[in-house]
Amino acid sequence: MKKQELSDSYYKNVLVLAYLGDSVFTLMVRQHLVKNHNLKARELNKIANTVVCAKNQAELMTKLKDGLSEDELDIVMRARNSHINSKAKHSTLQEYSLATQFEALVGYWYLNGDFKKLDQMFDKYVKEKL
Repeated sequence: MKKQELSDSYYKNVLVLAYLGDSVFTLMVRQHLVKNHNLKARELNKIANTVVCAKNQAELMTKLKDGLSEDELDIVMRARNSHINSKAKHSTLQEYSLATQFEALVGYWYLNGDFKKLDQMFDKYVKEKL
């Protein structure tokens, strides 16, 4: 899917993109774990939670920022400036904000059908943690 093929409403609310991106990233992590580890669900969940947490997503966002396109930076900046009314239990407000930016970017890539960028990000920064 190309951006112009999608309704503009997908791109207006970055917190909705972050909501979707959180699900996509979680699925990518869990799928990798199930395919590559013969562990019980409880053990898989422990590993997944260490990767999908706000602190780790904040680190990923920091690593990704320099290589983003203008459109991607726009999504990230709008997510940074969004009014977030909560935060994760085990993260700072700054980490939570960066994690929201990361999730919005993942949601944006997913809706654009940019699976190559999702895979590159996952291969470069996430697999090593799993």
